[in-house]
Amino acid sequence: MTHPTGRPLDPSVTGTQPAPENLDEKVDTSYRRSVLISGAGPVGMVLALELSLHGVKTTLVEQNPQTTRFPKMDLTNARSMELLARLGLTEEIRTAGVGATYSHDVVFCTSMAGREVGRWSYPSVDRMSDWIASRNDGTTPAHAWQRVTQIEVEKLLMRRCLADDNIEVLRPWRVSEVAHGDDGATVRIVSPVGGADHTLEADYLIGCDGAGSVVRRAMGLQMEGERGVITFCQVHFKSRDLATLHAHGQFWHTFFVGGGVGAIIAQDERDTWTLQTSAITDGVRTEDIDKQQLLDAVCGKHLEVDEVLQSSVWQANVLVADRYRLGRLFVAGDAAHEVIPTGGYGLNTGIADAVNLGWKLAAVINGFGGDGLLDSYEAERRPVALLARDWSFRHLNVHVKAQELADRELIESDTPAAEAHRRVLAEYFAANTGEHESYGVEMGYRYHSLVVADDGEESPDPDVSTYVPTTVPGARAPHARLPDGSSLLDTYRDTFTLVSFAGAEVTQELQAVAAEAGLSLRVFDLQDQTARKIYERDLVLVRPDGHVAWRGDRLPEDVRALLATVTGRSSLAAAA
Repeated sequence: MTHPTGRPLDPSVTGTQPAPENLDEKVDTSYRRSVLISGAGPVGMVLALELSLHGVKTTLVEQNPQTTRFPKMDLTNARSMELLARLGLTEEIRTAGVGATYSHDVVFCTSMAGREVGRWSYPSVDRMSDWIASRNDGTTPAHAWQRVTQIEVEKLLMRRCLADDNIEVLRPWRVSEVAHGDDGATVRIVSPVGGADHTLEADYLIGCDGAGSVVRRAMGLQMEGERGVITFCQVHFKSRDLATLHAHGQFWHTFFVGGGVGAIIAQDERDTWTLQTSAITDGVRTEDIDKQQLLDAVCGKHLEVDEVLQSSVWQANVLVADRYRLGRLFVAGDAAHEVIPTGGYGLNTGIADAVNLGWKLAAVINGFGGDGLLDSYEAERRPVALLARDWSFRHLNVHVKAQELADRELIESDTPAAEAHRRVLAEYFAANTGEHESYGVEMGYRYHSLVVADDGEESPDPDVSTYVPTTVPGARAPHARLPDGSSLLDTYRDTFTLVSFAGAEVTQELQAVAAEAGLSLRVFDLQDQTARKIYERDLVLVRPDGHVAWRGDRLPEDVRALLATVTGRSSLAAAA
């Protein structure tokens, strides 16, 4: 069976496992890899695709013979959609996800058969797209969010990786040992089918291998935060019993109050759902749980279940690694940070890790970036992980407090006291809608590092609870819709871009120095007063990841020093 490109389909796409005797045919140990990525989950695959965008070859090593069968994430947020648009993935993700007309509503009730006590009305993709189109002041993302499970995301990313000549996929192989030195890493990979092993060498090794990361252990990293914050039972199942499931109408999440933190998540608006509930006893094994009984309990009546697809018991952690880099070893995604699912900051934070690290590695490998760029990865991304960790905890506490407030027996009764109690709960939920409305957490953070040319101006909203557009260096460059209907963000992809509202001629010196240093620089000459107002300066230098590197109304006196700063080089003379 082959991919449309003619390349053999990987087992992760076909769902079959290769015969043990064929595994060695996929491993060539005769050459040294430039970048080796341990873990082909979404973060590892996005990193490989980001590196390929810049012409860098990678090897992905993954122990599982196929992509995940657990839903895990169920929202690709607006910022991630912007970053993935750079890789040409937007339409594939939309096609794999929930239809654009379905709302993202969150319902609060005692059970599917019980009382509704609150609702968060979040927009569908169509409604969010209409909101984005209705204004052009920099306050919106360029793309709407998308409900889509990790099951589907991994499938489409793997198809893209398999079709990319810059990406080698080794599955199923497990990174078992790591040795590292000043010039790179030596990695032992072992087959989980038959136990064969090989030794690979690489200039750079990236751990995208999750919470049990082998690379993280090799780096000696410590995880800071709390373990076992809450224990969940997850049941991933199929049911077409919409009379029961849609008793309160169509929903994205339905949270249950008065019986422990928990929710049913609509995965595809057809027949696939996931229950997450804390209403279990610590230490219980998933095989000992009667899934039908559990589903009936949260629904408040019998639910017709067609099939239980997967189930597990797991503990949520809030942890961030103390470092992200050791020489030529790095961590990203869950290997670097673990957060509570509330807010959807886990994988979405990992996607931004991959883009940030990817373009910087490529800059160094391609010769125009200095080692300071690689140091800046930790300086920029670790504070974002801490922010995501803290806000995910904050959102969880909204649900925990709701359980403390709710008196289920009172909610279900028909007395004046019950009506008053339901009003209190409705008001509480109406005042705490930020779980998926904290756009500042998603888009408003600002990078502080030695490769950002700080101009001394403070961010407009330091607590990032809301998003305020700005081109303060380190911030995400705002979306501005151009006269042809495209977004200015579409310009930021594989090179540095100088947005000039003062004409192309004033940028000539910067272009000349960049060419001398081997730095590809795009100059975007824009005569648009709306965009100029949003961008605040006549000249704004934007990095490939869409973050502002520098801004001003004229070029600095020492252009060479500016480029040395933003490319992490101590001297551009060496680059020239």
